[in-house]
Amino acid sequence: MKDESGRVTIAGWYDNIEPLGELERQAIAEAPQYDDTLRSQLGLARAEGSGRSLLELISEPSLNINGISSGDVGALARNVIPTTATAVLDLRLVKNIDHRRQVQRLVDHIQKQGFHVIDRDPTDEERQRYPLIARVTQRPGGYNAERTRMDLPISLAVILAVQSTSDQKIVRLPTSGGSLPLSVITDNLTTVTMTVPIANYDDNQHAENENLRLQNLWDGIETMAAIMTMK
Repeated sequence: MKDESGRVTIAGWYDNIEPLGELERQAIAEAPQYDDTLRSQLGLARAEGSGRSLLELISEPSLNINGISSGDVGALARNVIPTTATAVLDLRLVKNIDHRRQVQRLVDHIQKQGFHVIDRDPTDEERQRYPLIARVTQRPGGYNAERTRMDLPISLAVILAVQSTSDQKIVRLPTSGGSLPLSVITDNLTTVTMTVPIANYDDNQHAENENLRLQNLWDGIETMAAIMTMK
């Protein structure tokens, strides 16, 4: 599903992406680049992306394996050939890509590899009929990605409000890699959404010992107050 550079090879995976505007591209160029630092901390010799920065790649859809399981290892290892293998795939989306269409592209790709794709356990008849079977199930609750233009008056106002709380130049990013149902808000309320994160980058988000540095908390209070009182 990927080539050696990490680019997804599934047909249509990058189709219909809403391109970044001039301000968005400028913001990425001006943002601090920590790719080398992250590679060093994570112990990676290289990362996917053919030399492109993480901030650039986040603006494109991705396909990740979050988990894989088959057979037993370690102390439980035994000389038994497993009959199944299970993987959890994460499809990170970007603006203008429908999550249902993207899942179907994935299913179509698996079928092209010769698999009989179903959404349940195969029957004995199917096992005897098809040499390759893949069960693909989609977890409920999927939603599309959202991105608000940075040149909107409300966007510029939020940027000014946040900047008013710091002598240092603030970081503006068109999008982030997080998963938030912002499109549910924009679609139903016909408005725009923006996020103003205050967490430290090493906060172990969604993992053990998730944390927030105290200075980030104090700075965050000032930042939110400035946003809530902006004119």
